[in-house]
Amino acid sequence: MDSLACGEDRRLGPTVTAHLIPTDAEGTQPPSTRRVRLAASTAGIRELPRSVRLALASLFIVNGATYVAFPLLAVKLTQVDHLPAGRVGTVLTVFLLAARLLPMAAGPIADRYDPRIVMMVGAASRGLGFLGLGLSTGNTMLLVSAFFAGAGAIFEAPVSGLLAAQPEPIRSRAFATENAVLNASVIVGPALAAVLVRMGPRVPFVCSGILFALIVFTVVGIKAPPREGSARRSAYAYARSTLANRRFVLFGVLMLPWWFLFTQLAVAVPLRSNAVAGPGWIGTVYVGSGIAGLVYIPFVKALQTRIGNLRVATAGYAVVASGLGLVALSQSKWWLLACVIVYMLGETMVLFSSQMILASFADEGTRASYFGIYAGSWAVGGTIGNYVGVYATAQPLTSGAWLLFGGVGLAATALFTIVFGRTKW
Repeated sequence: MDSLACGEDRRLGPTVTAHLIPTDAEGTQPPSTRRVRLAASTAGIRELPRSVRLALASLFIVNGATYVAFPLLAVKLTQVDHLPAGRVGTVLTVFLLAARLLPMAAGPIADRYDPRIVMMVGAASRGLGFLGLGLSTGNTMLLVSAFFAGAGAIFEAPVSGLLAAQPEPIRSRAFATENAVLNASVIVGPALAAVLVRMGPRVPFVCSGILFALIVFTVVGIKAPPREGSARRSAYAYARSTLANRRFVLFGVLMLPWWFLFTQLAVAVPLRSNAVAGPGWIGTVYVGSGIAGLVYIPFVKALQTRIGNLRVATAGYAVVASGLGLVALSQSKWWLLACVIVYMLGETMVLFSSQMILASFADEGTRASYFGIYAGSWAVGGTIGNYVGVYATAQPLTSGAWLLFGGVGLAATALFTIVFGRTKW
């Protein structure tokens, strides 16, 4: 969600490396090509600064630990705690709002003070939250635990700020590696959860809490990016200067349809998957999407080098629209998986390019502020996507919802084309 070859031309991107590999008389690459690329990728990761590598490793554990517990939360609340649907919805809503609104304040705070403090608080908060969600049964404690678990999302903005602080081409390599890390954690987390849940429905939540405790100690070794004189401003001043950037605000508005569509991977897609093949197919779809995301990264990074971030984001919207809209054509579980794999190409394009665009907005003193406040776009678009997705797929085998999702994606593609064509970025 990159080629990490250490010998590539930094201006031309990863496609150059392939042309430098010797070929035989017929133009085919020797059998060792894969090993060469793997070695180059590994070397590229080692070339990243130590703080970046530690931050990415921490992010892998954070996201993986989240996916150990969160996908099982609704099941635990309904089948173990026997809560009514209304209370389950309230717990999930508290988690969502805490996860997407608190980073808006955490970003400026990370810029004002040491970002490692925000990361440590975020990891500890999510660990305590998941422990509480796993062990608590009372309504009040569940809501408090959901708030702390959601608040753990403040971990993300300082990490993005650290990556954005890197000079090119390390920055684009770091963000591409971040996307790979996130996709890999989506594969590992649910796989670990499938093993742990056999020991008991609360075990994954306890294991998740322990993993987050380990992150607190890892963060200590991360070197914070240098702060300029502007770092003496208040956190409010950081937030105000960030929101004064009209291009940033416009970009956040333009991304509302994206978060609306992104949410469907957790709402409409599982409902459709359950309807066409039963609950067991949901895990297959998630694993398939994670693998696809990993495969797409080198292509997307090369594309970004060739045509730029704005065009990649615009094209990504179109691909997402196609992936979701095409679901309407068949009720086959394999067709659904194929459509999700198409969707993942668009998701990888949009997420990677949007991170690079956000990084271009920030100066030395406001990196975490931009990424933290940007979470507000996710809060609004994701909330609308949650409600619309649930209602639109009340009959998950019908085609109307998927045509709606495809239409929203195409409308957003047209809007991106118009705005980026007329606005100086």
